[in-house]
Amino acid sequence: MTQSRVVVVGRLASVTLLGEIVERLRGLGYPVVFHEDSNAFHQAGDGLGDADIVIAAPSFSCSRALMEAAPRLRGVVSPITGIEGTDVQAATEFGILVANGQIRENVEGMAEATILLVLAALYDLHGTEGVLRQNLARPAHLHARMLGGKVLGMIGFGQIARSVALRLDGWAVTIQAYTRRVLDDAPKNVRFVELEDLLRTSDVVCVLAGLNSGTERMLNAARLRLLKQGAVLVNTARGGIIDEVALVEIARERPDLRLALDTFVTEPLPPGSPLRDLPNIILTPHMVGHTQEAVAALPGTAVENAQRILAGQVPRYVCNPDVIPRWQARWR
Repeated sequence: MTQSRVVVVGRLASVTLLGEIVERLRGLGYPVVFHEDSNAFHQAGDGLGDADIVIAAPSFSCSRALMEAAPRLRGVVSPITGIEGTDVQAATEFGILVANGQIRENVEGMAEATILLVLAALYDLHGTEGVLRQNLARPAHLHARMLGGKVLGMIGFGQIARSVALRLDGWAVTIQAYTRRVLDDAPKNVRFVELEDLLRTSDVVCVLAGLNSGTERMLNAARLRLLKQGAVLVNTARGGIIDEVALVEIARERPDLRLALDTFVTEPLPPGSPLRDLPNIILTPHMVGHTQEAVAALPGTAVENAQRILAGQVPRYVCNPDVIPRWQARWR
């Protein structure tokens, strides 16, 4: 067993989480090399050559070249949901499992937070609060709108989207979704449509897809212009799915739109970002759905994923399930 059997790479915002994972793994007797961020990893110059597993924040670029030079590598584990830094296609080709922290607490917290932002935007929560805080007269025209009776469209239909649909069952909401995958077990209260149709017909659009080469800037200028009058656009997935430059331009042209963004192309959101100056926008710093319950569960989940992979067992949260038979044949 070599000292680089387990390699952990973090980033500034996740050092505490990664540090706890490292401490737990070392307490279980696993040799761990811990790099606090990607720069520290590359400065060390060791690569992943003799690593059996890497646990890394999504910002770490676990590239094809790194994995190709690591013949012992069994798995790549993200301690949270995001896996955008990992070349999943290359991992699958090399027979490497990719796992993440898509725990129940995270799924449910993000679903609840997505609905929270939808309601806050529809009911103009900040504007109503401003009436009180600024001692304004009650407006002659009310801005609040009900969710009931509306059409809600979801881009992507993973676990979080399913959880949103489950929670809205009984709300008298028409739910539709766009996904590139064929689903045999979809909930009965969800219909599936093409992306352009979803944008044209939804009163509320929730972005809930993963970020990859197929979804990057999926909501470009042409598609954003399809949003119907008074539409609400909520993004609790990844900022790169929306063309932010186009969004700012269209939002300035169309003050009827209501926006709620928890994630951005550049994070943290720069102080000079034009998004900050848009009317009718809710901005949260990529933490609206992060709960105490999820934070408490994440370290143990990452450690369990790592333990199972090192023991030749399939972890609970696999992102490339097609590789499982080949992986089991080699490592079980």
